[in-house]
Amino acid sequence: MSVPDRKVSDAKSRTAANFSGASGRAAPSPDRLPGGPSSKSTAPGAHITRRQLATAALFTFAALAILLPGLSKPKAMFFDEAYFVPEARAFIQGVPNPKPDAPPLAKPPLGKLIIAIGMKTAGDNSFGWRIAGAVCGALTVAAVYLWAFLLLQDADLAFLAAGLALFNNFLFVMSRIATVDVFLMFFLMWSLVAFSAALVLPVKAGTRRLLFCLAGVLVGLGGACKWNAVDTLAVYILVASVLLLVSHSRLAIRAPSLLFFAQNVSQAGIPFLLLALLALPIASYSFVFWPLCLLIHVPFSLHELAAINIFMWHFNRTTDINPFLISPWWSWPLNLNPQRSLSYLVGNPVVAWTGLLALAFCLRRFWKALALPEALVLLLFAANFLQWAVTPQRGLYYYYYYPCVMILGVAIAVAMRSLPARVFGIRMSLLVLTAAAVYFVRCYPQMAHLDAPWDCVFGCWP
Repeated sequence: MSVPDRKVSDAKSRTAANFSGASGRAAPSPDRLPGGPSSKSTAPGAHITRRQLATAALFTFAALAILLPGLSKPKAMFFDEAYFVPEARAFIQGVPNPKPDAPPLAKPPLGKLIIAIGMKTAGDNSFGWRIAGAVCGALTVAAVYLWAFLLLQDADLAFLAAGLALFNNFLFVMSRIATVDVFLMFFLMWSLVAFSAALVLPVKAGTRRLLFCLAGVLVGLGGACKWNAVDTLAVYILVASVLLLVSHSRLAIRAPSLLFFAQNVSQAGIPFLLLALLALPIASYSFVFWPLCLLIHVPFSLHELAAINIFMWHFNRTTDINPFLISPWWSWPLNLNPQRSLSYLVGNPVVAWTGLLALAFCLRRFWKALALPEALVLLLFAANFLQWAVTPQRGLYYYYYYPCVMILGVAIAVAMRSLPARVFGIRMSLLVLTAAAVYFVRCYPQMAHLDAPWDCVFGCWP
């Protein structure tokens, strides 16, 4: 064996230690969180078991138990529901909305179609308008658990990530209003599950290709709810390209922690990666416009698709919006002023602020070890946050921070794998989760539109 080959072989053997977080952090203990015994630290490619699937299902039911009570409040449409609900109703009735607040082509159609499914199932009422969002929000929490487990192979830290999603004010508010952001996050999070599974699971080439393709389809469907999905797709393309480069060069000697994932990407093959990360996202995004074309009586063709998307681009660039509702993108991370018109939405600082600190830890660890979990959360946050610095839109809303703050919850779990499990005998993960729950409970009465005097039982914002 030549010297370079021996170094690559040694790199393979060190990959497990880099992936499982062997950087001074003790092996997970069974009592770290009340989510059951921790999974053992494993080499890359550990399987998702029935236990993880069952835990994800339990998180779904827990989220529904929080999201569904009082879902019909307020009875009247509020915020952007006045646009999305009539557009969803138009899909049910099969005729265009006669008095739209904005043109039917102002936004991609999939979110409105999903709202229409909820209305068709539960009725054209305040509960029916919002039920689809609540279900997708609950399933998003389950996806967070599975994604974090795939990244970390640690059941306790995955429990922490999902728990922080459960007590995330953004997820609660955006899951209980009939707008499209909750569907964007639903598709993005499950796309991340599929993409990460393709990177880390020890599966055959055909299954790995299928997982990459599923990730591409889901991110395309996310884009058919809201164009912001393109940022996550860009991260996929960047990560896959770098890992391909590692697998076909001597960079594996310098980046042994990435070698396992690079080999998995290489196993999928460049043609299937192009299919999964370019062709299928475009195809799934485009196909969703077919029902819209039927509704507005235009042919479903490439020419019409191009015209519709050009109109959407122009509309969102030039339309005037309420100056009292907008805020600069750089102010969102530290904001503590609730958006009163949107269920008093304000970020849970335990997630939003601790998450920023966690990103700093992730950056430090990535600089030292080129670890994949840290790289993913850093890239995803940067792409979803910094996009607003260049987005050509007249004004930006605070709730656009939703994908970023969801990533921050996972970043906390990723950062804690390289920290001591206990400080002064107190489990850090349990402390963080308890603090997040306390702040969530403080905000709950106004976010849930409780009647007086219960809406101010813990105090009111002026």
